[in-house]
Amino acid sequence: MRPSIDCRGPVGCAGTHRDSRGASRRAPRLAMLVVGAGCVLALGCGKGGLPSKVVFGAVTVAGQKVESGQVRFVPVEGTAGSANAAQIVDGQYRIEGRGGVTVGKHRVEVTAMKKTGRKVQQHNGFEMAMVDETVRVSPPRYAGEQSPIVKDVTADSDGRFDIEIPNQ
Repeated sequence: MRPSIDCRGPVGCAGTHRDSRGASRRAPRLAMLVVGAGCVLALGCGKGGLPSKVVFGAVTVAGQKVESGQVRFVPVEGTAGSANAAQIVDGQYRIEGRGGVTVGKHRVEVTAMKKTGRKVQQHNGFEMAMVDETVRVSPPRYAGEQSPIVKDVTADSDGRFDIEIPNQ
């Protein structure tokens, strides 16, 4: 037989304090904790009020659809916010994470890749594996700060920004 526990004292069970009438003070503390956590989440998890837009489009190099790669929108000329990126899949990209990209001017950086048709051995993080070899098909200057592509994202646009990169 287990001994019974008397929770009627001034401390109560599991550290629950009781006031002079014997009422538990755990409920108000719990309510304050829940309300406080809700406030932190509401303030800390938002986009900070910056207007943003989901952007998407096609990517081509010398008129040819890009198989794979990455597109990055990097804020420039005083535009607030951080860079946002998406993978190019079958010639298309879509940036919607964090609500898309902030409204304003952005430098667009593109790394366009294509398969060579060969398999190469590469470490995948766990072991060596045979993977499709890929090569860059876009000029290197489009992949970084030298990219000449600048797009003005506006709140009233449809969000479509097709990207055409000339051949080398």
